[in-house]
Amino acid sequence: MQKLFDKKNDTFVEWLKYHWNINFDCVRRDIDIQGSPERTIARIVFQEKDGTLLLLEQFPESKFKVRHTVARAIEYLNQKGLTQALLYKKSNSGEFLPFFEDSCFQVSQFLDSTGIKRPEYLSSATMGKNFASFLIHLSNASEGMENSILLESFSIKKYIYKIFSEMKIYDYKVYKRYLPFLAFLEKEFMSIHDKLPVSFCHGDLHPLNAIWNHDRIKAVIDWEFSGIKPNIYDAANLVGCAGIENPEGFGMPMVMTFLQQIRQQELFSEMGWRFFPEYLLALRFAWLSEWLRQKDKEMIEME
Repeated sequence: MQKLFDKKNDTFVEWLKYHWNINFDCVRRDIDIQGSPERTIARIVFQEKDGTLLLLEQFPESKFKVRHTVARAIEYLNQKGLTQALLYKKSNSGEFLPFFEDSCFQVSQFLDSTGIKRPEYLSSATMGKNFASFLIHLSNASEGMENSILLESFSIKKYIYKIFSEMKIYDYKVYKRYLPFLAFLEKEFMSIHDKLPVSFCHGDLHPLNAIWNHDRIKAVIDWEFSGIKPNIYDAANLVGCAGIENPEGFGMPMVMTFLQQIRQQELFSEMGWRFFPEYLLALRFAWLSEWLRQKDKEMIEME
């Protein structure tokens, strides 16, 4: 993206000003950006002349539909009071993703994070409480969203069977190694999966997708996998990530406080709680798929 800011050619800078009234000063190469860079073509932080920092993300045309849905969902959540869902700025013509040449672009406020220490964050009960508070607010703020926004649904059951069919062909050794886990899930979980209550979920909730002020959440980022899923999805993903950080993580203050808080608020049905461990296990197959894609043997072993 840097070439778009080449001072010898200010066309792109003028385009930014036209669409968002941006008074461009400089690109801030000294700032680290949290979240996954793989979901964009490029992303940068730039500074306006008054010192305001903005995050600019570039996406291919093929990502327009999903990114536009995400932007609308986040706008809906903000309108319902969930400001921790970091809002994208609309252009002067009301667009979230205007095009420049063959790419679309999004602009949002850049928030700096104090970061987290891994795996030390698992000892923070406050962090667990704040994650629970976020999920509770997300559940309340997203109510009725499906009536105004066309949202993707997701089935980990279908996803697992797809992974196994592919592993059987392309990585038979890993396929055989993971068959006992599939057999366990098929005892009860697979048959009840489609009966689990669903809701709008973030889709990738874990500590690296939050902007932190020490152990308090300033904002939650990377909503690309959001959509309609079993309502235990985000909690299971968060707890599963804690277990990967440290095998003892399931019993440490962050997880225990998180689970206690959402249990007290009756966020999930009894069926959801009954099959929460199975769903946690099932969801790890989505991560396994990612490690297989990256050919990351260390993470495959860790799973």
